[in-house]
Amino acid sequence: MRAGESQDFELNLASIIDCFTVLIAFMLATASFLSIGVLDAGMAAAGAEAKSQAEPPPVQLVLTLRKDHSVLLELSGRESRKEEIPALGQSTDLESLGARLKATQGRWSALQSATLQAENQVPYRDVIQAMDVTRKTLPAVLLGGF
Repeated sequence: MRAGESQDFELNLASIIDCFTVLIAFMLATASFLSIGVLDAGMAAAGAEAKSQAEPPPVQLVLTLRKDHSVLLELSGRESRKEEIPALGQSTDLESLGARLKATQGRWSALQSATLQAENQVPYRDVIQAMDVTRKTLPAVLLGGF
């Protein structure tokens, strides 16, 4: 280096900032098209662990909470049937739901999970109560229908 020359230089950050701006805009636009089909509610029943199985269970169970407080139980797979648990006045009949879940799991012991769906007008409190009742019988509860 020659005497009198400086090592100072100016870094042009404008082009880097422009690139990051475009990248962030692209990521935000792409994220709006993502959709979650089923969400694992995460926690297993007390003392029980959700078992990951190599093969799917012989039946799948979907519980649909309706705005009129009734519950539709849909079983598909080796046995296909639909049952409706009518509302108990202005609330969901959680005792009947628990009894039907225990009877279904008694018939299909390999059934360890259920998917819980709710119509748009169902209060959040009802979804949580149904999830708690379901977890008492089945260790894994998935939230679906988003």
